[in-house]
Amino acid sequence: MDWKNKVLNPKGWLMAFGIIFILLGTGNYLTAETAAETAYPDPTDRDVFYEQTFGLFSMALAVMALTTALVVTGRPLSILAMTSSGVMIVMMSLHYMAGEAVDYGYNDPVILGVVLTLIATMGVSGFLHLDDDEAPAPEA
Repeated sequence: MDWKNKVLNPKGWLMAFGIIFILLGTGNYLTAETAAETAYPDPTDRDVFYEQTFGLFSMALAVMALTTALVVTGRPLSILAMTSSGVMIVMMSLHYMAGEAVDYGYNDPVILGVVLTLIATMGVSGFLHLDDDEAPAPEA
C-alpha cells in the first residue's frame, strides 16, 4: 500500500474527524456552562445555550462524516470528502470572524490555522482518490 492510500485516504480522514468532533461536541454540550465562562467575559444563560447548540451542531456534522465514511465508497466518497472539507473551512472561518466581533474567548489564530490545514488535507485526499473505482463486489 502506497503513501497516498495510507495517509491520504478520505475514508480515514472522515472517520477521524467524525470521532474527534463527536468527542469535542459532546464535551462542549456537557460542559457548556464552563465553556461559556471561558468564551465570554460576563456569560449569561443565553451564552450557555450557544455553547450547547455549538456542541450539538458539531456532533450532528460528526455523525454525518462517520456515516459517509462507513457507507459511501469510490468516487462519491472522494467528492463528499472534498465537499465536506470546503464547507467546514468556510464554516470555521466565518465562525472565527464572528467570534472576533464579540471577543470570543476560544478564538486562537494558530489553532484555527492547524485545524483548517487538517481539514484542507481531507479535501486533498478526496481529490487524489477521485479516480478510485467502487470497491469490488464479493464473489458469490
